[in-house]
Order: sequence, then structure tokens, then C-alpha cells
Amino acid sequence: MDDASSIGAVVSALIGRRVASVERVVAGRNSRVYRMTFADGACYAVKHYLAATGRRGLDNEAAALRFLYAHGIRQTPRVIAIDRERGVGVYEFITGDPLGADVTGADIDAAVDFVLRLDRLSCAGTGWDVPAAEAYFSLEGVVNNIETRLTRLRAVRADSPLHRDLHAFLEGRLNTVFAEVVEWGGGFLAGNQLSMAAELGPDDRILSPSDFGFHNAIRQPDGALVFVDLEYFGWDDPAKLVSDFLLHPAMNLPEAQKKRFTIRLCETLRGRDLLAKRLPVAYALFALKWCTILLNEFVPEHMARRRFAGDNRAEDGVLSGQLAKARAMCDRVANTYKDFPYGD
Repeated sequence: MDDASSIGAVVSALIGRRVASVERVVAGRNSRVYRMTFADGACYAVKHYLAATGRRGLDNEAAALRFLYAHGIRQTPRVIAIDRERGVGVYEFITGDPLGADVTGADIDAAVDFVLRLDRLSCAGTGWDVPAAEAYFSLEGVVNNIETRLTRLRAVRADSPLHRDLHAFLEGRLNTVFAEVVEWGGGFLAGNQLSMAAELGPDDRILSPSDFGFHNAIRQPDGALVFVDLEYFGWDDPAKLVSDFLLHPAMNLPEAQKKRFTIRLCETLRGRDLLAKRLPVAYALFALKWCTILLNEFVPEHMARRRFAGDNRAEDGVLSGQLAKARAMCDRVANTYKDFPYGD
């Protein structure tokens, strides 16, 4: 099922309506996304998930969207139909535009309000019991995850100049900064009567999209935001949600907007005092995790995901760009980890 006509035939059979046109739209790294218009004028968004993770991603995203809709949250698309065997999801098509560099203060407030709705839902005894993707409820868990990712990257071949540059970065700058942050973080947390090993209790966790940010948002014609791509949704650490929003490479927010987002949540979320104490260390650790995520394309299976989603750029160009981003992120951590930039 590699082309638009094949996916169109699958969806037509799935919902019993004739497809009039299929348009490939910008996709993420794990799926292909299409806009399908039907003979009766209806329009849906269709996601074809990567085979290796398709059922898991499809099942979780469809369940999350249905769960949120059932609890009155309308800032996400509705599920129309799914085909688990083929890894296909059909969703409400959201008319609007991706957010670019024109993010406003109102957009920041809309993002905060969405998180606060999730926070209220988190303490309502709703019955959702699935953790978010790579959810770790202690900062020690994040440290261990970074170490696992580093081990995987160290196993990558070193038989080209780019790959040798990768290994020099892993064993040099990144390794040094990682060790410094872990040592500093342990002391910082101890000063707040906390530790890396301390685990968040259920009441301090939050339901989260896990990949939350304006890179996964659409602004509708009336200005309202809709948040998409919830395949990683589940219970998570609020400090991860905040950190990822601040750090995601696809977002380029002004510092003032990052600070506005952070301060509003640190003032209003449940467990805000604990969040404020943990966030400086979490932010530094998640920034280092992002360094390793940016290097995923050096692992063949991750490059295959890019290809599946439609990225046909030359491999060397992709790898050199990702390595440059990882170096910049590492420098950013080294320069800021002792002085969290988004506090009061």
C-alpha cells in the first residue's frame, strides 16, 4: 500500500464512500498523512502509520482522541474510522494553517489552557491507565534512558567522516556535559529535599500528548487552535511536558513566550511547587535527551522512518544537519543548566 490510489481504495472500502481525490500533505516522521475528499463533498485526514509501530500508534491515538472527546475536550480531531490491519486512521480534517513564526501571546495562552484542561481531567478518576511514550516518573529514569540512547548510538558504524564526527561528539562534548549535569542535578535536588530516584506519585502526574507543541497545532480560520498527533498520549511527568514544549527543535519561540508558558503553568498546575523545584533539572536532562533524539537518523531504522514519511533528501545532508542541531543543543545545555532561563 504505497501510493495514494491504494490508500484511497482502503479508506473508501472502510467507510463506504467513494473517494474523489487524495492529496498527500506534510507528514511526521512515523506516518504518511493525506487529505481525502469524497464524492459527497466530505473531507477527512487519513494517516497511514509506519508498519513497525503502526498498530500501537494507531490504537493509542484513536483511543486518546475518543477519550478526550468523551470528556468534553474539543481542541483535538474526532476519530471517523480505523483499520488496524493496515495501520490506517481516518480523522476529522481540521481546516486551517500550521503555526509558523507568527505565534502570539494568545496562542501561548491557548496552549496553557489546553494543558490545564488535561490537568483537570487528570484528577477526575477517568480510568485512563496507559503511560505516555517513554514516560519516566523519576529523573533517574530519564538519566537511564539517555544512557540507553547513548549506548545505541555508540554501536553505530564509524566508517565515514560523518560517522566519525558523531562518535567524537558522543565521547567528547556530549559525554562531558551529561556527566556535569547529572552531578549538578543531584546536588540541586538534594537542596530541595528531593533526589533523582524520587518517583512522582499518581496525584503528581498529568495526562499529556507527550509530543506537545505548536509543531502539532493547527490554527483554524477563527483563530482557535486544534492539537493533533496524539499517538504518544498518556500519563507523564509535567516537567517533561513543559521541557519538551520549550525544547522541541520544530519550535522557534521567542524567549518571552517560553517564559510566559512556563510561569503560567508553574503558577496554576496541580503540584506546582514540586514542578518548580524539579523543572530546572528536568529541563537540562530533557535537553540532553533531545541531543540523542536529534541523532536518531544515524540509526538505520530511524532513517527508514523518514523515508516512509516522505523525506527524500540526501542522507549525508540529513545526518550533517542533525549532528549540527545536536551540537547546538548540547552547547545550549552547557551554557544554561545552572541558571534555568524560564523561571521567575
